[in-house]
Amino acid sequence: MPAKVPPGAVTGLGVDLAEVARVRRLAANPRFLKKVFTPVELAYAGKSANRFERLAARFAVKEAVIKALDAKSLPLNSIEVENTDSGRPQVRVKGRPRARLLVSISHTADYTVAAVIAFA
Repeated sequence: MPAKVPPGAVTGLGVDLAEVARVRRLAANPRFLKKVFTPVELAYAGKSANRFERLAARFAVKEAVIKALDAKSLPLNSIEVENTDSGRPQVRVKGRPRARLLVSISHTADYTVAAVIAFA
């Protein structure tokens, strides 16, 4: 029987690095966009001249979430990344309303990196 995890304890960590040029190439396929991103994320990225940096950042977050939750079967488009009014990214996972996640994103014109901490 697994030990009970105390509230607030870290239960997972995920980090991912994404190449902006790779996401730009993949985004030429509408099926990729639909499979990976939510309409909210596509609208957010579409408002910027840095569209592919924003998409790559969200892609990296999604991969990091899967690692932090140890959930390889989780569909990428069930993970949604939004920004708070202050600009801080936050994540919601469809079907996992109790998932508690902290996320940080950084990017250059060429690469994005995301780190996600899951906690009880």
